[in-house]
Amino acid sequence: MLPPSPLEPLLLPEITARGLRCFVKRDDRYAFEPGSPLQGNKVRKLSPLLRRSDLAGRTVVTFGGAYSNHVAALAAAGERFGFRTSFLIRGEPVRNPVLDFAAARGGELRFLDRTTYRLRDDAATLRQLVPDPDHIIVPEGGTSTASLPLTGELFHETVRQLGYAPDYFCLSAGTGGTAAGVVAAAAGTTTHVEVFPALRGEWMAETIRRQMGNARAEFSVFSRYAGRGYAKFPAHWQLHRPAGALATRADIGVAGLPPLEPVYTAKLFTGVLDRVSAGAYPSGAVIVVAHTGGIY
Repeated sequence: MLPPSPLEPLLLPEITARGLRCFVKRDDRYAFEPGSPLQGNKVRKLSPLLRRSDLAGRTVVTFGGAYSNHVAALAAAGERFGFRTSFLIRGEPVRNPVLDFAAARGGELRFLDRTTYRLRDDAATLRQLVPDPDHIIVPEGGTSTASLPLTGELFHETVRQLGYAPDYFCLSAGTGGTAAGVVAAAAGTTTHVEVFPALRGEWMAETIRRQMGNARAEFSVFSRYAGRGYAKFPAHWQLHRPAGALATRADIGVAGLPPLEPVYTAKLFTGVLDRVSAGAYPSGAVIVVAHTGGIY
């Protein structure tokens, strides 16, 4: 759907001093236009929807939190591809730049109490929430069975750009859909996939395996870098939102990094660099860190 996103070397002293080679897969630049929230793994996850020939004039319904990258991405997709959007948002009614962006692009916002939201995958509840059978429902986060090989293309692109499989491929995770695609794509190679969740809990590994279906591959999950939980950040991070931007930037105190957002990629880079400092990667190893987007 788009040209491959860039693969850039990450030349930090703490990395090169340990004899490591590190690259950043800049999927934040995988976008139809600069500055759009329809970028990175959101484009890859939504590609099966965006390739449909029956979208014009129909309504696409999805779920998400009040600061969901997926909500902003689908709103941008609706405007670009000519379909209506309806968003079932977890929690009490609020306003913020993400939801204002969605509403400004014609998105309907419906807020669900958390008890109802937890039942979103229940068939009877879903029929009550979305009674029109002509509406197209996209799961929270955008992951679908059809999107699995497309998120896996993130790994295949990297191998083609390097000319070989890296020793480690590191990425963040929310719903685990992108991680599932990457882990499945890396099966049978020498690459070990490391997953850094944005949420606390030990459930991510099973969530990834469930989405992989019959694919079997080994990977590691490092949940301790989620900190206090989803959208909760260490006090020492410097957070700011440039004028006109939807997403908040995070400065984790390391010069030379690409722009990071605090929910996913800042936690990812914090975890990888901590593991570098701890000597977790052997000298000579090649590490790829996937910047899945979220900067706009």
